[in-house]
Amino acid sequence: MKHLRINAVSTLATDRNRYCGPAVISSVTGMNTGEAARLIRSVTKERKVTGVHTHHVLKCMKLCGIEIGSRTWTYSLRSSGKRPTLAGWLKSAKDFRTKGRVFLVVAGNHFQLIEGRRYVCGITKDIVSIKDKSVKRRCRVESVYELKANGNITIPIMARKPKPNREYEKYRSSIKTMKLTYGFSAEFERDCDSPKYWVCMPEHAERLAEDLGHDLSDSHSCYNLGEVASRMEEMSTFMEEHFA
Repeated sequence: MKHLRINAVSTLATDRNRYCGPAVISSVTGMNTGEAARLIRSVTKERKVTGVHTHHVLKCMKLCGIEIGSRTWTYSLRSSGKRPTLAGWLKSAKDFRTKGRVFLVVAGNHFQLIEGRRYVCGITKDIVSIKDKSVKRRCRVESVYELKANGNITIPIMARKPKPNREYEKYRSSIKTMKLTYGFSAEFERDCDSPKYWVCMPEHAERLAEDLGHDLSDSHSCYNLGEVASRMEEMSTFMEEHFA
């Protein structure tokens, strides 16, 4: 085992999350908050990250190679009067709260990291003193976990931002062109048994296709952008033949 160090929370304009769960994961692993939120979603199976349970945060840290040390405090949630304030815990932990020892403190429905007299969370983002005015020292502590590293810290593949599908980008470009040129529409229907695109020509073209008994009169459902592009190419040919 080796000791961790806390760092400023890493954020990117195009890949970030503002909540405290991703922030503490970012601080000890080096991943940005968008990656941390993506890792949390892979664990919780939720579509977005706002509030998150402590055990989910700990599980994500373990996936990165971080272990929970032997010194752990958990206080009864039913007796808040017996739980120390953050200021009280900082004072009681003064002897072992030293440089190189990182503690995840859950207090006031908030995750924060403390190393010696250094503090960081999703609110401060930068490392500040434990006496900084942004530190909520009067909130009650629920639990404290010492974090250690078992070898190198890694960023799991499920945290990485997927690379854009270049083939789909090509489809989007051609679909946009055909929609502007011919007045086609493609509406995504999520609230159904099988999410799909509903693709149509302008109303006058739809009426003509129905009058002619053309295959396009009964062809409106597509299940991916490739199918949408292919359907619109058929529709484009129909438009050129009848409305040139």
